[in-house]
Amino acid sequence: MAGGSRYRMVQSCSDFAACLNHSELMPAVTSQNIRLMSGLVLFAFAATHFLNHAVGLFSLEAMDEVQEWRLVVTRSWPGMIVLSAALLAHVVLAFAKTVQRGTWRLSSWEFVQIATGFAIPLLLLPHVIETHMAHALFGVQDGYLYALALLWPKAAWIQTALLLLVWIHGCVGLHHWLKFRSWYRLVQPLLVVLAVAVPMAALMGFVVSGRAVATLLGNPGMAEQMRRVTHWPSELDGKWIALLQVSAQIAVVALLVAGVTIIVFRHVASLAAPKIAIAFTGGATVRAAVGPTLLEIIGSNDLSQRSDCGGRARCGLCRVRVDEGAETLAPPGHAERVMLADLAAPANVRLACQIRPAAPLTITRLLGGDQAERAPLVDHLPAERRAVCLVHVRVRPLAAIARDRLPSDLGFMMNEIFGAIGRAIEAHSGRIDRFLGNGVLAVFGEEQGAEQGCRDALQAVGAMDVVMDRVNEKIAAEIGRPVELAIGAHLGDIVVGQLTLGRTSQVTVLGLGTEWPALLAELADTRGWQLAMSGGVATAAGLADLDGAIRERLADPEQGSELDAIGVRRARDLAVVAGAPPVPSA
Repeated sequence: MAGGSRYRMVQSCSDFAACLNHSELMPAVTSQNIRLMSGLVLFAFAATHFLNHAVGLFSLEAMDEVQEWRLVVTRSWPGMIVLSAALLAHVVLAFAKTVQRGTWRLSSWEFVQIATGFAIPLLLLPHVIETHMAHALFGVQDGYLYALALLWPKAAWIQTALLLLVWIHGCVGLHHWLKFRSWYRLVQPLLVVLAVAVPMAALMGFVVSGRAVATLLGNPGMAEQMRRVTHWPSELDGKWIALLQVSAQIAVVALLVAGVTIIVFRHVASLAAPKIAIAFTGGATVRAAVGPTLLEIIGSNDLSQRSDCGGRARCGLCRVRVDEGAETLAPPGHAERVMLADLAAPANVRLACQIRPAAPLTITRLLGGDQAERAPLVDHLPAERRAVCLVHVRVRPLAAIARDRLPSDLGFMMNEIFGAIGRAIEAHSGRIDRFLGNGVLAVFGEEQGAEQGCRDALQAVGAMDVVMDRVNEKIAAEIGRPVELAIGAHLGDIVVGQLTLGRTSQVTVLGLGTEWPALLAELADTRGWQLAMSGGVATAAGLADLDGAIRERLADPEQGSELDAIGVRRARDLAVVAGAPPVPSA
């Protein structure tokens, strides 16, 4: 291979995803996973508890019978240990994550999670003390008869508020965990119905049974009998219970005050701490203290960056390319490795929500940030000619995918396919210009220049080849054969401008030259290649070692012009050697 070549033919892995061991993608014990699992345990307990409330629509006796079955689990030693550990872990880890935040520019759902999370203990602990702790300390039989007599009607509004806070907190967290799963859209309508029906039925059961108990206790004889049956706390026991309730609420308030104090102290300390420079390609350079994540630094400096998971390494929208200073960053953690592997991202791509800069960095934002910064300029963007790399990706066999398929099934499969293709494009600084009936047209090098655009394009094509293996694991059996791609890549001087149709406006490629990628993709489809690229792409990218490559002349009958076409059977066999100068044309 000639020195200075930017590419080499390889038989081993060509990107970050392929170089990961399967064992590295297995679930790991992390604070985030512990917080998630503890939250699921608590949500399961709350859901069964609320469903038990709903049984009150039938009778008080039925409520008690269902509760007896629940208590077999929750009041057993293993059950109490699991619930107590889940509650303690969830509270401690959520508190630690909150006070360690580097910015308080929150999305609406994050604000709801934090607000409900800190409001719940203020209402929950007094309820736990007057029921479960009263049972443990004073022998109170804290079944529904005792609880309803205690709560209805004077404390009904408190229990209603507690139920809604717990349910909202759990559902919001569950939604933002599951929404990145491909199957979630299919079951989301059912889950929405359950999210509304469960608390509604629980509150209705609470009201019906509460009124029934209030009617019974209107009879002095029944009230006295209820006190004997439930071992109602004595006056002294009641005072101890009230003291414990107040003490618990004071402890919660003290914890909140301590959290606010820590947050203020950390903020003051960050203002006084030494700063490092974070440079954004084509944008601003900001100075930030060591400690916050890059995503928090971006947010605190009023810069835009997409993120939809609250910094939990689930959405992958905050990915960036580290152009300088990558060696100063800590290696990716488990959650980041899994996400980057799923995106087939190259080794120099990281998640902004997971890296904490400790030295100067130069960063290129790959998705969201650059687009958001350009958004205000769209209305006034003049058309101009640029040297860009266009990539046409054609999905085959479309007939086998679409034939006799339910609309919902076809939509799911195409979302899986185009989702994988789109992530590979965006992970390598590309932009999807348009969706076609059986593929997409992508643009590379609009900001980075022709040479980098061609390198990015070929990296993206290789990543598509890899991620399609995962897509085929999901859908190939149902289709009857693997989904394949026929890809055409062409470098040319293309007009890039704003196209407006009615109220819709977008930046797109226009005019002559945009037809070559489709012709190259058609040639690849006909010849059985995965990629057909023009000679200009190979030259600009520095692909010099092509002695054994397949070459043809491709003609455009409409324009009467020709170009050199180079065929590649598997795109993953092209690996980028970044940083070398382009190979000069012969």
